[in-house]
Amino acid sequence: MISHYDRKTKKCMHYAVNACLAPLYSVEGMHVITVEGVGNHKRGLHPIQVIYVPSSVGMLLMESLARSHGSQCGFCTPGFIMSLYALLRSSETPPTEEQIEESLAGNLCRCTGYRPIVDAFRVFSKTNNALYTDISSLSLQKGEFICPSTGKPCSCGSKAVHDIGTNEQPICSTRYKSISYSEVDGRAYTDKEFIFPPELLRRKLTPLNMSGLGGLKWYRPLTVNDVLELKEKYPNAKLLVGNTEVGIEMRLKRMPYQVLISVAHVPELNIINVKDDGIEIGSAVRLTELLNLFREVITQRPAYETSACKAFIEQLKWFAGTQIRNVASVGGNVCTASPISDLNPLWIAARAKFRIIDCNGNIRTTLAENFFLGYRKVDLTSNEILLSIFLPWTRPFEYVKEFKQAHRRDDDIAIVNAGMRVCLQEKSEEWVISDASVAYGGVAPLSLCAIKTKEFLIGKKWNQDVLQGALNVLRTDIVLKEDAPGGMVEFRKSLTLSFFFKFFLWVSHQIEGKKSIKESVSLSDLSAIKSFHRPPLVASQDYEIRKHGTSVGSPEVHLSSRLQVTGEAEYADDSPIPPNGLHAALVLSKKPHARILSIDDSGAKASPGFAGIFFAKDVPGSNKIGPVVLDEELFASEFVTCVGQVIGIVVAETHENAKLAARKVHVEYEELPAILSIEDAVRAKSFHPNSQKCLKKGDVDLCFQSDQCEMIIEGKVQVGGQEHFYLEPHSSLIWTLDS
Repeated sequence: MISHYDRKTKKCMHYAVNACLAPLYSVEGMHVITVEGVGNHKRGLHPIQVIYVPSSVGMLLMESLARSHGSQCGFCTPGFIMSLYALLRSSETPPTEEQIEESLAGNLCRCTGYRPIVDAFRVFSKTNNALYTDISSLSLQKGEFICPSTGKPCSCGSKAVHDIGTNEQPICSTRYKSISYSEVDGRAYTDKEFIFPPELLRRKLTPLNMSGLGGLKWYRPLTVNDVLELKEKYPNAKLLVGNTEVGIEMRLKRMPYQVLISVAHVPELNIINVKDDGIEIGSAVRLTELLNLFREVITQRPAYETSACKAFIEQLKWFAGTQIRNVASVGGNVCTASPISDLNPLWIAARAKFRIIDCNGNIRTTLAENFFLGYRKVDLTSNEILLSIFLPWTRPFEYVKEFKQAHRRDDDIAIVNAGMRVCLQEKSEEWVISDASVAYGGVAPLSLCAIKTKEFLIGKKWNQDVLQGALNVLRTDIVLKEDAPGGMVEFRKSLTLSFFFKFFLWVSHQIEGKKSIKESVSLSDLSAIKSFHRPPLVASQDYEIRKHGTSVGSPEVHLSSRLQVTGEAEYADDSPIPPNGLHAALVLSKKPHARILSIDDSGAKASPGFAGIFFAKDVPGSNKIGPVVLDEELFASEFVTCVGQVIGIVVAETHENAKLAARKVHVEYEELPAILSIEDAVRAKSFHPNSQKCLKKGDVDLCFQSDQCEMIIEGKVQVGGQEHFYLEPHSSLIWTLDS
């Protein structure tokens, strides 16, 4: 978590961030708090860390997560702790259950499940205090039991908990004491929280100029003039705020950016100016600030002016996780020009204007719909930067709506998204379209305006005829080729139409009672206009507790949980490297199916810090591996069957040197046809040896012959196979001893 003092609001702001995407130099001048600082065994656990259904109020928060069985492998646990900690530190009032779940949306856990985690943190919410009232305040019938998960009467354990061979009374109601929210009010712990360091309050921010690995230069200017001077000196420099795009490009895609300019602290790029005709938003404004701005604006302006703001609020709800929105900037998302950006179609539809400044200080303005030129290409020259975005208020009877379809609702990129706008005028008791805009993402190399559809709509009456006509025009306006990147072509085509259909229904509902067409729309269709609202997670786990005189049969706290919630649990990467320790990097296949013809490792051997390189021929024992059946090669010897298959391993003095050397290994391939289905494998006679399986039950032939089958269904079913193994990375630390 990072904290900084906002001199405009005179408040200390707290943000949960992704540590893996936050460069160390970007937090200079900020207060950084880690999970170890929140609470540890020496100083004591913070309430958040006590959360696993505590046995006493005194050890409530970190213990709560532990006692709620919210941690298994523990690798993700510190992230959950810090996300909620940042929320509690930022909230002036107790958060709602929805706010708690929203703050955790960017945290992923694959082994525990989210129910016990959310259960653990729910004690900080004041939404439903009935869940946490004292047992004595409930009028319980005889024999009723208070569920430890919900705090409500249930039948999950009143008769299920007993010692084997005894007549003792159930012990769950005392062991799992319900907790009242007032007992765990997070504000009671403020005297133990870190304060913002006074020395940082007195410290004046200064420009920075730093150098990094491989000649990388990093600058932190403090005025827009300084930014423009640097941009003139380094035309190809990358501007960044949250590093959520550039960091991934450099780390995973190996993009060789040599000059980075952090514009996060430039006042001119962080302006938020609410005007009579709209809002001016600086390009460096974070998405969290943008979301909060829109939420504030809709409470202060007339409802008809904020239709676009409401659309942005809905879209931002599903835009990445809180940790990304806390640092990602508006301008960064715009200028990245991703063809599946969730916001760019809305900027286009809402008539937004982009203000651009060049190195001479000249400012020009362009409409958002003219800004995107191609795949990741925008209307910016090498000596220009995006200064701000102007979003006009919507006019009376002007409506803006957002759409997004992804594989999952939270934290996922769009398959197709859209922004749509229509402005209506009443003429002769009919609604006529005076202006419109329809923009899509995920259907082209750039955010695309449906120009023909817009031209068709303007001047038409808003009725069923215009709906059918617009859908017909859209079919030719948005064209996806059969081999379009991303696949799912027919599905994506259908989404472009269904989005407009839903937009038509939504607008019709908005003008209901004002000569609308509601009478021609079925009630079942009107249900499509409702925005998705996910209720708070409510679940419980029922199990029988049968004590055998030991821990067997009772829900005991995970032995490592208290170390995991404090970040004190050690993993392979936390272990100190032994003296003269070496680092390894893998040489991976770049082909999906090929024969290895030759391997040239001379470049690797000449790399700095190189210590050794090993291939299949160097394995002293068998080169065959596998969890059960030894049917895979440790190092590919002759053939590779997937991209990323391990061919060899390079050892060097540092991890960076090892990775650099591995990239210098040149492998020559003879590409072979890809085998992508069972039919392909049968035709190529490509089978795993000794893998034939046959499952039988009963005498099928006899059953058919005896006429005992009432119905016989014949057909063919294809089922894909997948080997189930853990998703988390496996790592090893090897110590060698001299014999």
